[in-house]
Amino acid sequence: MRNLYLILITSLTAFCLHSISVHASTRFLDIPPTPSLNETYFTIKPDFRKCISPLCGGWYVKPVNRKKTQCPDGSIKRECYVGTDKINIPGLSRSQLAELRQAMGESKTLLRGNLSNKVDYGLLEINSAWISASDQPPNGIFINITDNGIRCVTFPCPSYDGHILNRYTVKSLAAYNLDEVAASDEQLSRAQKAVNSEEGLPMAGRFVEITGPSGSAQGILASQFYLKLENIEPKMCLPTGCSGQICADTNVITTCEWRPEYACYRNARCSTQNNGDCGWVMDDELKRCLANSAINHLLQPSAIRHLIER
Repeated sequence: MRNLYLILITSLTAFCLHSISVHASTRFLDIPPTPSLNETYFTIKPDFRKCISPLCGGWYVKPVNRKKTQCPDGSIKRECYVGTDKINIPGLSRSQLAELRQAMGESKTLLRGNLSNKVDYGLLEINSAWISASDQPPNGIFINITDNGIRCVTFPCPSYDGHILNRYTVKSLAAYNLDEVAASDEQLSRAQKAVNSEEGLPMAGRFVEITGPSGSAQGILASQFYLKLENIEPKMCLPTGCSGQICADTNVITTCEWRPEYACYRNARCSTQNNGDCGWVMDDELKRCLANSAINHLLQPSAIRHLIER
């Protein structure tokens, strides 16, 4: 029985080492750009020149992981100028479109789409969009990480596939590290879910060596990662709680004490927020009502007496 166990361990270790050796020999093949650049990954930055649009005021577009590309006017450059863009992402809310526009203006997006010469000075058609987790500029190679399901009894283990964006290359990786990205806990949680999904998690970073009992392998240390902007299925939100003071998608039981600010929610709107959760729409009327309720509370004799006693 002991010999059988040792044979099993040896076989699994050999399999992992073989996988690591395969990915270690992977070579990067830069694919020549095509005239249409269909489904290409881009980074962009705004054009701040002052002149008549679309001659100025558009975007400088650069395909990731490529030294040069073919622009809509036929020229070969490191980056292309386009005077117009078109967002072809269905189902985005007005607030999501505003979020995307702001991120594009701050050069915090990774876009997938194509360049076209359908209009003068070029057109960028955007079919998918990701927004960076922080303000840090991306450095290194752009790669999309997915969990490939491989599990080993030793470490390092090639458990992740790294698809090099805009190239026909897949790199086997033992780990990915997001510690250098100034991301929130919520963003890190979404990143983990993306890695475990079929679509994966796009990031920029550099390869690092990882060593362990089974030898050495490569991982990637991210300088930035990107979360996809996609349509959030709206929830059926409703006022709930004893006094109707809570906005949720299910009935919530609360205590029944009354507070003056609860009256403000009678005419307020309860709906899905940008993060997909239910919440009150904090428009000017609701903000003003809540502020007046707080001031009136402070002017109550009991509140004044409490402040004096303190």
